[in-house]
Amino acid sequence: MKNIDILDEEHSGAIMLEPEPRDLHIATSRANAPRNSNKLKVMIVMFFAVIFGALGDVSLSKGMKIIDSMDTHGVISTFIATMTNPYIIGGIFLLIAFLLLYLASLSWEDLSYVLPLSAADYVLVTLFAYFLLHEDVSPLRWTGSVLVAIGISLVART
Repeated sequence: MKNIDILDEEHSGAIMLEPEPRDLHIATSRANAPRNSNKLKVMIVMFFAVIFGALGDVSLSKGMKIIDSMDTHGVISTFIATMTNPYIIGGIFLLIAFLLLYLASLSWEDLSYVLPLSAADYVLVTLFAYFLLHEDVSPLRWTGSVLVAIGISLVART
């Protein structure tokens, strides 16, 4: 960087920095560099993020079903039962792990790429709800999950 002194009345004694042409070239090449190397990293990180998110959602659901079946009296006892339930605690930690991985992915790649990848959570939650929670999943919900999966595959190819 070159230093240039400005000696006019408005900026008397101020020093302005002017980048050298080679500095501009380096900055421009980095800004225009292909981000394909980040895409693989984001895909791997979001794979784990989606698993953590789906397991966190299933864990919270299981925990809240247990709380619902308990005979708690009053808001405070229900709150204490909820906050001490191992499924709720585990679900919260899994969702925190999801959030941290999601934030890391956002720092590496565009939102328009990362957010659709997180939609894989919908597909996985539907599968986990059916197989782990033994919920009835209607054909319309299965169809919706398949459409989400198709959308995710389209975004992942870009």
